[in-house]
Amino acid sequence: MKNKLIIFFSLLVSITAISQEETNSFSLDAAINFALENNRTAKNASRDIDAAKEQKWETTAAGLPQLNAAVDYQNSIKQQLQVVEASAFGGPEGEYTALALGLEQSLIGSATLSQLLFDGSYIVGLQSAKVYLEISKNAKTKTDLEVKKAVVNAYGNVLLTEESVAILERNKTALQKNLDEITKIYENGLEEEESVEQLKITLSTLKAP
Repeated sequence: MKNKLIIFFSLLVSITAISQEETNSFSLDAAINFALENNRTAKNASRDIDAAKEQKWETTAAGLPQLNAAVDYQNSIKQQLQVVEASAFGGPEGEYTALALGLEQSLIGSATLSQLLFDGSYIVGLQSAKVYLEISKNAKTKTDLEVKKAVVNAYGNVLLTEESVAILERNKTALQKNLDEITKIYENGLEEEESVEQLKITLSTLKAP
């Protein structure tokens, strides 16, 4: 009941806001489409479906093969030196020489490919995402049906009101004609004043706001 009230008032606010700007004439189908496009509850239901689809994709993507790549670049402005005996490299005995350790510049690339083989929590999460999407779709369908029902009822009430007003106007016209005729008859002395007064009272009642 609460949801129906929210949908009704959201629809009422949307229609009122539009009617303040301009007056539009709608067929029943056009009125339903307009309500589905502008009703706040229907919009939120559509957003919930989009969010559920995104969550399902994120959960599904977690189980797909993952490729991670990295590049490491190093530029050693001052290299570390190590003093060693020169004879170890064919130099004279008793002398020492300094050797630079490592490379002045280096570039190392790496790539890692991983695949989730089995994870119970992943399966549960994937099933939950699917259920959430189905619930969101069902909620959207239910909301659309309630909006359509509200529009059909409102549209029917408007048609009924218009027809009632038309019947009232026809009755007023017919009654005014009868009053004019019976007034002339009364003026000729062929009708009682009470009949004239009764018609006047009836006509004034119909004309009352």
